Amino acid sequence: MNNFLPQKRGMQVVWIIVGCLIYAVGLNVFIIPMNLYSGGAVGLAQLLSYGAGQIGIKEIAGLNLYGIIYLLLNIPILFIAWFKIGKTFFINTILGTVGISLFTSIVPTPATALIADPVIGIIIGGVVTGAGIGIMLTAKGSGGGIEVIGIWMAKKYAGMSVGKLGTIFNLILYAIYLLVFDISTVIYSVVYLFFYTVTLDRMHFQNINVRMLIFTKKKGIAEAIMKETGRGVTQWNGEGAFTSEHNYVLVTIVNKFEVEDILNMVYLLDPEAFTTVDEGVKVYGNFQKRV
Repeated sequence: MNNFLPQKRGMQVVWIIVGCLIYAVGLNVFIIPMNLYSGGAVGLAQLLSYGAGQIGIKEIAGLNLYGIIYLLLNIPILFIAWFKIGKTFFINTILGTVGISLFTSIVPTPATALIADPVIGIIIGGVVTGAGIGIMLTAKGSGGGIEVIGIWMAKKYAGMSVGKLGTIFNLILYAIYLLVFDISTVIYSVVYLFFYTVTLDRMHFQNINVRMLIFTKKKGIAEAIMKETGRGVTQWNGEGAFTSEHNYVLVTIVNKFEVEDILNMVYLLDPEAFTTVDEGVKVYGNFQKRV
């Protein structure tokens, strides 16, 4: 088990980097040459890069300017990840943010669109970029930006969510696009964002609900799960029908990508614990969906 955890972490890092590279290729090779604009912090970095280009600053040391701007925008956001969300999330956010900033800065951008038909180019670009971010998120990476602020605000304010904040931010951003660019550019950018979002959702099923039932004779596992994940746990006192030995029965509802961390935690605390996992559980009421 001790050897498994570093190997698992190593593969997560590899897949986070691969996802960032795929995203950068999709954006630089397909979307940027068509003069289209993304949403979120990447879109804001593109907009600021466009503004810098209007005064003659188009790149720094041969690097694409918006990748550098994206990194600078995320510096204060990294402080939120560290102080308000947690160390593990902070490390994953650094990996994703630096990966996206680095690759979008160094991946060459063609002077003209590779595909003459803009709709086909938009579809391919949306699928490639969505797949890249989907891979990164599935590997538990984080690209920083609005997502981090949304997670923090969702914890702080009951009525806020990552989706709500992202929607509000993008509405403001695309309203600015309407003032700066022609209507066709904005429409095509919205179409790109649609295909990007659809692909991302297919690649990263972040809200598949899972019920975990944990049977253990050791006390303290419920407290460890609540401390490390922030999820609620219900605990019952049980008794083995055959042995009449006392045990604890724990139940928690989490999303699909929290399961492996909890299984590892339970195994470390009690190698003899018994766990069942039911996927696709319907949940109503006070349950926090997470990115």
